[in-house]
Amino acid sequence: MSKQAIWEAAKEPLRLLVLAIIPLLLTYFASLPYGWAGIMLVILRFVDKLLHEIGKENNDALVKGITRF
Repeated sequence: MSKQAIWEAAKEPLRLLVLAIIPLLLTYFASLPYGWAGIMLVILRFVDKLLHEIGKENNDALVKGITRF
């Protein structure tokens, strides 16, 4: 196992962690039910993946999606 393989495997959980912080903060400060955090996380993950796929086809700057790693 190389360090590169470990880093590539660790990126996905890190992306989810970064994306999960945003909905949790929004539900906390806006006094929304925490169920909304899950919905917002799914939407953010979809947008992140969509930007990644569009970036692979058209624009290298978008390949990293929202999280930039």
